[in-house]
Amino acid sequence: MRLTKQVIGGLKAEEDDIVVWDDAVPGFGVRVKPSGVKTFILQYRNRHGRSKRLSLGRVGQLTLDQARREASKLKGGVSLGDDPVRERREARAGDTVRDLSDRYMDEHCTGRCKASTMAAHRWLLDKFILPRFGAHKVKEITATDIGRFHQGLRDTPYNANRCLGLLRAMFNKAEQWGEIPTHANPAEPVKPFQERKRQRFLTPEEFKRLFASLDEQEAMKVIGTHQAAAIRLLCLTGCRLNEILELEWRSVDLANRRLLLERHKTDKHGAKAIPLNSAAIKLLEALPQEDEDNPFVITGKNERSHLINLQKPWNRVRKHAKLDDVRIHDLRHSFASTAASAGVPLQILGGLLGHSSPQTTARYAHLWQDPLAKASETIGTIIEEVSR
Repeated sequence: MRLTKQVIGGLKAEEDDIVVWDDAVPGFGVRVKPSGVKTFILQYRNRHGRSKRLSLGRVGQLTLDQARREASKLKGGVSLGDDPVRERREARAGDTVRDLSDRYMDEHCTGRCKASTMAAHRWLLDKFILPRFGAHKVKEITATDIGRFHQGLRDTPYNANRCLGLLRAMFNKAEQWGEIPTHANPAEPVKPFQERKRQRFLTPEEFKRLFASLDEQEAMKVIGTHQAAAIRLLCLTGCRLNEILELEWRSVDLANRRLLLERHKTDKHGAKAIPLNSAAIKLLEALPQEDEDNPFVITGKNERSHLINLQKPWNRVRKHAKLDDVRIHDLRHSFASTAASAGVPLQILGGLLGHSSPQTTARYAHLWQDPLAKASETIGTIIEEVSR
């Protein structure tokens, strides 16, 4: 018979389920349970000739017309080789975003990424990504979902963009692992927020205040000798924070006036040599080695360990020096700005800082113009006097 709203409304099952098929769409029908629950179903044979039955939805949640249209659509796919029961089972059994994140960290990041990068990824996952998407299936995530998530973090654009980048990388791997189709990365269409690069350079007078504060705070034992040494080395070498905190004595080559770093941000290019100026050498020569078994220059509280957190002593020093807006990483910028202002060519400056591309060093180009302008002025004066 042809199913109608009235026919379905009058159907009842006494002891066992009953199924009434629709003449309009072969294989489409309604199943009635003794409990009174009525469900639209579709019966079909897959490409291997096996009979399959798919529940389309309960009567009341779907109208008859909606269910009949869905059945017709699915039957069209079946004729082309689709198997909606198998596809639904696979979708339900698919990995969640939490599963994907675990696999990404274990199979992709481990052995490739530094400990600091791994820690940053884990923080973004635990703080932002997994609370929002962790229980969702990888295949269910859409560009709209990620766009709304990214927009929801607009008050912290840096975190929003780091989350977006991590999601993009994770879903790229999901493509490679066959968890989602190729070119279906839902994070790809989402555009990051514009970030303004913060440039804070210490002036000569601020450097003077900083070093005076270090001397006083160390003398008063407000900060430790190795904590003060770490801050001074950051100023004198332009190294990144972890490069100083994880520095080992075997990497200190005083004879050749250099640090030879085997592990650093751009270590895919090989060991990085950091020239040591006389001030840095004097500091290292005077730094006490309290534990001969500890390989690290900047020692920590535990045996054979390095200092983990410089933030607390740094906060004390900068507050005392009235440099509240200066971050630790700004010491590296200040080293670079001092070099650029002194006329050090940008190519050499990039080498000092260990930049992997000239574009990174180019942020200091405007500072480099100062000595060029002074040189041009001197040359112009000489020529003007000669030509009189």
